[in-house]
Amino acid sequence: MSVFNRSYREYKGEIKGRFFRIWSIATQTFRVQFSGKKIIFLLILCNLPVISFTLMLIFSAIFFPAFVREFFLGGLGGVDATMYTIINFSFNPGLIFLPIVFICALNSGTIANDKKNNSLALYFSRPITRIDYAIGKALSVYMVSSFVTFVPWFVFLVTFNLLEGVSGLAIKTVIMTYLSTFASGFLIVFFMGSIVLYFSSISKQSVLGGILSILVLFLPSLVASLIAEFIEADWIQYFSIALIIVAAVFLIFGSPSTSMFGMNFFESTLSGGVAITLMITIGIIFLLMTINRLYREEVS
Repeated sequence: MSVFNRSYREYKGEIKGRFFRIWSIATQTFRVQFSGKKIIFLLILCNLPVISFTLMLIFSAIFFPAFVREFFLGGLGGVDATMYTIINFSFNPGLIFLPIVFICALNSGTIANDKKNNSLALYFSRPITRIDYAIGKALSVYMVSSFVTFVPWFVFLVTFNLLEGVSGLAIKTVIMTYLSTFASGFLIVFFMGSIVLYFSSISKQSVLGGILSILVLFLPSLVASLIAEFIEADWIQYFSIALIIVAAVFLIFGSPSTSMFGMNFFESTLSGGVAITLMITIGIIFLLMTINRLYREEVS
């Protein structure tokens, strides 16, 4: 009689739900992407604008308590105007390269590394469909990308509200600012993250996926600015990632109650509705292209 039974036996135990499987893929990938000491340096570098404003408020409140409300809180304007300016300053044409580098560098290996290490067969040997896999990987990309959007922005918002204080009349503005910040962050993360996810799926080399993602996200803005020097046409501006983001955020926040230091920064000249439609459409297209790519992928 054989000691070991090597025949196939169907698993009779409890299988977790679909959401649990997707979430497991997302969290596991997130932990892998955030492993390494270089991530901290890159994270600080890409969040310099928000970190600078946050530290400025904290140090001013500690060392110049009487001065902070008169100059900084008064100069920065209301919480809605301040947050609107912070977001747009982070994604203006000059600094947009920093968040793009962070999102592309950390997420370019999301699918590429699995293909390189032949891990796709391990995933699909379990009760996981390719759509589950794609959604899980997309969620991990959005979670990682939140560290140059949601996380630093909400830290700044909380700091600003604690120093300024919130009266009964201002509570509605504060709540709307948090909701507008969340909507802006989600839109940016979905737009950029979906593009990076696709380029991660077309190659086994994460470096190549990162380079292609950076080129697609950064070059249109550069080319649009160069063409605009010779041709005056509004449609050219829609090729600029930075200007599209500014227009989308401007519509989401509306017209802020006050301006920063008496000046109107980053007021958009583009249609916010068109900008949001473009970002959502492009994000969905690249996400569907990623799923299609995975279904065409040969797994061995």
